[in-house]
Amino acid sequence: MGEQYAIVTPAYNEASHIARTIESVIRQTTLPMRWVIVDDSSTDETAATIESYARRHSFIQYVRRQRATDDAYFASNVYAIMEGVRHIRNLGYEFLAVLDADIILPPDYYERIFLGFRGDPNLGVASGIYENLVNGRLQKVLSDRRSTPKSIQVFRRACFEQIGGYVPLMRGGEDTCACVMARMHGWTTWSFPELKAVHQRPVGIRNAHSLLRTRFLQGLCEYSLSTHPLFMVAKSLRRCLLEPPLLIGGILRLAGYLYGYWKGEPCRIPSEVAAYVRHEQINRVLYFNHIPERGRARTGTI
Repeated sequence: MGEQYAIVTPAYNEASHIARTIESVIRQTTLPMRWVIVDDSSTDETAATIESYARRHSFIQYVRRQRATDDAYFASNVYAIMEGVRHIRNLGYEFLAVLDADIILPPDYYERIFLGFRGDPNLGVASGIYENLVNGRLQKVLSDRRSTPKSIQVFRRACFEQIGGYVPLMRGGEDTCACVMARMHGWTTWSFPELKAVHQRPVGIRNAHSLLRTRFLQGLCEYSLSTHPLFMVAKSLRRCLLEPPLLIGGILRLAGYLYGYWKGEPCRIPSEVAAYVRHEQINRVLYFNHIPERGRARTGTI
């Protein structure tokens, strides 16, 4: 028997990617009750592509949202997701999946994710990981076991509603914020590296237009999320060694963070969340990134 779940996808000018995303969901071994795709005022053929699939598959619902001209890119993305969630508020689903419009999922993605949820009733947010498709080749992305990327996140509905959904943030990082708030409420957040999706372009490129600028903006985002300075230094050093472009990418992350400090970039998350995330991060630095047993999913592999 399939799980009772719904998917929400925000889409803005995704005509060149969304058909492959839709095909990967149609091929899932367990299909959703409803898939709401929110077109965030696209100006390309995104709407036509979604509607053509919706006519053939009854579980797909097309929704058009009027995007505000002064909305930041990341904030508008969150508003589109929350609009989709409103359209399924009366649906009796147990799990909510958020899926970006440029992801290709393996056919058993959701089936295996739900194995993880069944194995741990305290698991509130889960995901696999993704690899970037760059020039026809897959490129590994650094991941953390307690971080679940928004592009492929799955929430237990009770968890999503308890934290109030995503916080719209100008610099991004709403997925990080959601995971932190979930842990604050006693839920476990976990990613399963054996379950890999394909991201059809490197994360952040669309908004930043280049990988170097993306790394700088990611550092600025870290500052706006109240990342602890010691944690940021440790993270940037690790990224210098392991994340492309090697060396310069980590330096640019740290530069973005320091620019936020110099500029006085305001904290974009609630103060209690900021305090909690700094407490977590300093412990990760002091204990060499060790995750305590109580913070681990009790489900093993999937």
